[in-house]
Amino acid sequence: MNKAESEFYARNESENLSFSPGQQATGFFNISGNKYPFYLKAAGVASSSSLEPYLQVKARLPREIKWNDRLIGQLKDSGSILKLRVIFPDARELKKQKEEKLAAKLEKFSGSVGQMLLALTEEKGVRGLRQEELQAFCRMSESALRELAMELEKEGQLYILNFSPLFLLSSKSLDFLNEKILGYIKNYNQKRPQEIGLPIKKIKDRFSLPQKILLLALNCLVKDQKIILKDDLVSVPGFETRLSAEEDQVVTAIEKLFRENRFSSFSLEELAKKFNVHPARLNTMLELLLQKNKIVQSREGFLLHSDWLEEIKKQLIELKKRGKAELTVGDFKKMTGLTRKYAIPLLEFLDELGLTKRIGPKRIIL
Repeated sequence: MNKAESEFYARNESENLSFSPGQQATGFFNISGNKYPFYLKAAGVASSSSLEPYLQVKARLPREIKWNDRLIGQLKDSGSILKLRVIFPDARELKKQKEEKLAAKLEKFSGSVGQMLLALTEEKGVRGLRQEELQAFCRMSESALRELAMELEKEGQLYILNFSPLFLLSSKSLDFLNEKILGYIKNYNQKRPQEIGLPIKKIKDRFSLPQKILLLALNCLVKDQKIILKDDLVSVPGFETRLSAEEDQVVTAIEKLFRENRFSSFSLEELAKKFNVHPARLNTMLELLLQKNKIVQSREGFLLHSDWLEEIKKQLIELKKRGKAELTVGDFKKMTGLTRKYAIPLLEFLDELGLTKRIGPKRIIL
């Protein structure tokens, strides 16, 4: 039988047997009628409830050790019976921890199953705790862990990002992450005032976050009104993009062009060439006009000055008042003076906005 090398922390549950900090001992565990040697050392930190030091144990056992396992052994020198309860299966994960921090962590894992689940979730930090990590740590079933996680979520202790397989994030980790992300956004806005905002992809790359954790953090910050999220860009409230005097003039000229040309379609290349600006800066200028509601944009990229959209709304309202509930492409062309080339995408845009609804060749004015 293969033997797994184990190094774990345990609590001493033996009757009439205690250890002092730093004390070392050897012996063997009795498992299924076989003896397996062990070495233990009493840590310099103790449980606050029993005042007994935690025991760091090394052994080569026939199975993997997991949280809450019970082991019975015998000390070599005295022959005393040793009873242990495993509280942290892999002591190597806690190497180089200061004694106070180590004691605090071991105390959390030495409690109830609920305390263990919360402690393990907090231990995994902002990357979250996954089902396979839980199964490697303890022997509880997925259904039992799911029920427990739901109770902790109701208490506001953690978030369930996925039920099957389980994917958890502690509330403390989320609070920590939110502060880090908020600081990063503020710093980015301050250093790059010429940009519209911080792309979400940069946040994901900066913190190496799973998508579900990133979205949870951003949604919480939006809900708390600490950030503004628009499309894939993030900024803090009060942030305004700064343009040069020349760029301000270009923005004014672009808005005027859209107003005067009504429903004409301009490509980014045409606009960039006409105003002699880099496409990246042109995107920023158009985004500013969108944010200020000077122009509106459809899903397909159709751009329209807001004044003309309001004019169309008024005409549709007037038609409906006169009892005309249906609208054909021909009616719309006559109403706007547009060719079919521009009438069709504009009608589709009105469908998007919920002003009209297409039914066959006609549209209903809503």
